[in-house]
Amino acid sequence: MQPHGLDPITEAKITFVGHATTLTEMSGVRILTDPLFRDRFRFLRRRGSVSTRRMGLDRIDAVALSHMHFDHMDYASLRMIPSNVPIVAPVGAGRFLGKKVPHDVHEMRVGETLRLGPVEIHATPSLHESGMYWPFWHPTNVLSFMFVGSQTIHFVGDTALFDEMHDLGRDFDIDVALLPVWGYGPYLRGDHMTPSEAADAVAMLRPRSAVPIHWGTVHPMGPGFKNMAYLEDPPRVFARAAARVAPMTDVRVLSPGESTVVTTPESAPIFEELAAKDAGLAVAV
Repeated sequence: MQPHGLDPITEAKITFVGHATTLTEMSGVRILTDPLFRDRFRFLRRRGSVSTRRMGLDRIDAVALSHMHFDHMDYASLRMIPSNVPIVAPVGAGRFLGKKVPHDVHEMRVGETLRLGPVEIHATPSLHESGMYWPFWHPTNVLSFMFVGSQTIHFVGDTALFDEMHDLGRDFDIDVALLPVWGYGPYLRGDHMTPSEAADAVAMLRPRSAVPIHWGTVHPMGPGFKNMAYLEDPPRVFARAAARVAPMTDVRVLSPGESTVVTTPESAPIFEELAAKDAGLAVAV
């Protein structure tokens, strides 16, 4: 059954849970990305709590993990999700997830496609140095994902700007891009995008709508970090920059916990064949 009365052919619902955690609901399938629910983890603290009961974790169909950084792959949060829910992750992740969580792990490489009922999950590239915060024995592969069902939704957990985004914008007719616009502290380091760079990514990907993520949810512990401008400003700066460089894209700024419904325009392809496929999980290269 399609959640919340959505039209299974034309509509999708996006919930920005916080940081890189999003919930995509379309074509009767619910996909959770990079789940992070805890109030405290490592040296970070969550700003505002998340209600896992309201999210309906017992009705999640799959979890998509972009990479193995601790603010994207949290063992304790994954263990809150029913064990029969599969995890989709980059190659190498299964060896470490299998020791910590009871879920089946489906490893993917860039260019592979996995089918979850009427929704296809395409593994697409990201440019993000995943080894910088971890010991050398952790996997360093990083993915973004394209969820293709009633809508085409591009989820990016972490990335820097890279030229192949032009190719993704050409190869996929993207309805919604979920793009990181910041990190988790007052300064960015490594392969991340500033709000202005994320706006340039919108111009390259050419989505109909864009939702900024990876902002305003977690911060380093200590009273001096919880009221700083980096927790509020990045999505607004992103929206202003996107209006200049990609004026045809509808930017939707969601606060953590908020949702938006997107609808396929009449001129866009409708994925009736996908909606008619039998439910199942299969990998195709």
